[in-house]
Amino acid sequence: MLCNLPASTDDKPSLLRHGNVVTFFHEFGHIMHGLCSKGIGNSTRLAKCPRDFVEAPSQMLENWVWQPTILERLSKHYQTGKSLPNATLESMINAKYVHVSFSSLRQIYLSRLDLCIHGPNPPKNVEEIQALVDELRPSITMIENPPGNNMLRTFGHLMNQYSASYYGYLWAEVTSADMFATKFENDNNIMNPKIGMEYRKCVLAPGGTGSITDHLTKFLG
Repeated sequence: MLCNLPASTDDKPSLLRHGNVVTFFHEFGHIMHGLCSKGIGNSTRLAKCPRDFVEAPSQMLENWVWQPTILERLSKHYQTGKSLPNATLESMINAKYVHVSFSSLRQIYLSRLDLCIHGPNPPKNVEEIQALVDELRPSITMIENPPGNNMLRTFGHLMNQYSASYYGYLWAEVTSADMFATKFENDNNIMNPKIGMEYRKCVLAPGGTGSITDHLTKFLG
């Protein structure tokens, strides 16, 4: 896994913010999905996994770095070796959902924009694209779009394998939350190898084969 993380300096090692660790676990979730898939070749591995599910395993793995017991094990002060103090852990966890409504509205806006551009009546020129952005952003996010601002120039997901499927990020959040809450959230299960193996066999191993709904039903009951 190649990562764009803070570099070390002459007098300090590479130090990660909590957000960096969340991102690391997210991307590692994709790796685990690929490594545990039993399909042979791209036709049965992740290339054929439904686009609105493919983010679920990585989003679910993010939950581990919001658990106090896990953060205590992962965190170490680079000089003293001490884990994060309880007060800091509690403050971080309590702040998890601060302004979450704004980030959710942004994802809804991007998903809608994606579907409009790849829908049956897409904008036909630059002016129509700008008009679409100017209309959708304030109507969904409640934030006016600055004159001439068009984030489509940097919206990489718009023209790759997520074309017309960006909504999958939000949909996968629902699936990942269900899996974590149902099977792992209890502190006795967060590192339970039996449940972890059940998850691997039922959800990760099938890769892009079969029905995701059937796999999830088998895992969640």
